[in-house]
Amino acid sequence: MRTLIVEDDPDLASQITSLLEGEGYVVDWSDDGEEALELGLENPYAAVVLDLGLPGMDGLSVLRRWREAGCAMPVIVLTATRQSVADMRDGVRAGATNYLLKPVDLELLLDWVRGAVNSSGPNVSTPVLEAGAIRMDTRALRVWVDGDPLKLTPTEFRLLHCLIVSAERPSSANELAERAFDNASAKTGGEVPVYIGRLRDKLGKDMIETVRGYGYRLAQLAEK
Repeated sequence: MRTLIVEDDPDLASQITSLLEGEGYVVDWSDDGEEALELGLENPYAAVVLDLGLPGMDGLSVLRRWREAGCAMPVIVLTATRQSVADMRDGVRAGATNYLLKPVDLELLLDWVRGAVNSSGPNVSTPVLEAGAIRMDTRALRVWVDGDPLKLTPTEFRLLHCLIVSAERPSSANELAERAFDNASAKTGGEVPVYIGRLRDKLGKDMIETVRGYGYRLAQLAEK
């Protein structure tokens, strides 16, 4: 399958290229936003890894142009800054499949590329995620459980989002801390259990499973 890496750091681009080629993917690489835009418009990529800080045209603008043109390939966004809910909402509205913070965890990136390639891709017009009894609207930033609305804090929302999109495997506490916490929240994996406990209180005690030695995952999805 053919993938596109859009990254202006040649060392990082080389690492990601080697990783994906080792898994059998055919990889194109661009270090320029305008060139990447044309590549995405001209080629049916199975997945794209897109940096936001690019010369020529920023990554978010490239993504918006792709989606406006009807390009529905999954796009994993790389960013050097922690994401607030507003940033996350902008990215989702632009059509991002998911975010990964730098420095990049290559194993996690590979998991996300595999998941994106093996799925039907993002539903650009209706960004709603469903996981068992949980329904999450990533555009409106709303959550329902068994049809009932659930009020979550921004950190709880991001944490639940991480668990849903990583449903194929447990997520470690450190991984969740990196992906779900912003500058106003806890920064270490040691504080994740507190937030998991709060989510369990709201979702139901049995909704999040602890996988000893590995981390956490949504129990209902693990049973499928």
